[in-house]
Amino acid sequence: MKEFIHILKRFIPPYQKYLILNIFFNILSAILNIFSFTLIIPILQILFKLSNQVYKFIPWDADMSFKNIALNNFYYYVTDLIKVYGGSKTLLILGIFLSVMTLMKTGAYILSFATIIPIRTGVVRDIRRQFYKKLLSLPIGFFSEERKGDIMARMSGDVQEIETSIMSSLDMLFKNPILIIMYFATLVAISWELTLFTILILPGIGWLMGNIGKKLKRKSLVAQTQWSDMMSQMEETLGGLRIIKAFNAEHKMDNRFDHTNNEYRHTISKVNIRQQMSGPMSEFLGTVLIVIVLWFGGTLILRNTSTIDAPSFIFYLVMLYSLINPLKEFSKAGYAVQKGLASMDRVDKILQAESTMPISENPIPIKDLKEKIVYKDVSFKYESEYVLKHINLVIPKRKDCSFGRTIRIRKVYTC
Repeated sequence: MKEFIHILKRFIPPYQKYLILNIFFNILSAILNIFSFTLIIPILQILFKLSNQVYKFIPWDADMSFKNIALNNFYYYVTDLIKVYGGSKTLLILGIFLSVMTLMKTGAYILSFATIIPIRTGVVRDIRRQFYKKLLSLPIGFFSEERKGDIMARMSGDVQEIETSIMSSLDMLFKNPILIIMYFATLVAISWELTLFTILILPGIGWLMGNIGKKLKRKSLVAQTQWSDMMSQMEETLGGLRIIKAFNAEHKMDNRFDHTNNEYRHTISKVNIRQQMSGPMSEFLGTVLIVIVLWFGGTLILRNTSTIDAPSFIFYLVMLYSLINPLKEFSKAGYAVQKGLASMDRVDKILQAESTMPISENPIPIKDLKEKIVYKDVSFKYESEYVLKHINLVIPKRKDCSFGRTIRIRKVYTC
């Protein structure tokens, strides 16, 4: 997660306004969702006639907790509707109100998704632009050490993986923590005893999800390296196709590529299997959590030792199940981010490469060749092997030729 936050600090600042709007609409969507689920309690009480309690309106500035005042006045208005319109029409009114709340929640969700798109597309565009600009600034010697196919794979495959893995998870990573916090606060407000019991179970679930995410990142990095090898072999084959055919080396090159291709298939299969495991595993663990809480809370209610009634307990289970979905999506986004971080490490190898040929801060411009150009004791080598040693060359200026077009080598003049 630290690596992901570091990436956000690098690329998100130009899109802060979209991020603020996204957070706002996500909070609004969570609030509307909670209030829509709250209607389950009075609907159940009306349908099954679970409560005959008489409620009186309590002033909002009374010396009581806001939670108790809000619940009491809410039930007061519901019971007043039942007295005036009857149970059937009250159910219809509550159903219409639930539909309106759901419509508003859906609208807020759509707006939150619309505000994340400019961030996603903009960050990927900025990465491509920085990557290309860095390529132009690096010295020629850097490209003699790096294979062209590998660089092209980083520009295409790795940047695409960043878009599909990290950027596509932005919505989940900004929305789901908000939903988790809001739903968890609601669970605490309903019953802190049940919520405390739930907290004792969650660390084991989080440990399983985190363990799979770490393994996925390691395999993703290997897969991206193997993909670069394939791209490099393809680039080498296209560049040296005439030589391959001249020496009848088609079979050897085919076996070489087939070996790399099979290794990539084997690695990417493991990555995809682990990624597809995230959804079913989260669903299974969430169901186990619901079953345990259902058993514990139901036992307390049956023994009359619980502080909540049956409708409130059902509302608690609904909110807990609603909490599981953001947790599941958050874990899936975590797996995708781990996969994308492996690609980001490969892209950063280019973005953070240092130039071994420093450029003078105050270069001296030369407009005209006044006398001559002298190369004195010049040597050049590739890694450890010299290809030029102690070269001395004098290029004098000819009076009838302009600078930039006069070359004198071995008494040969060109104008």
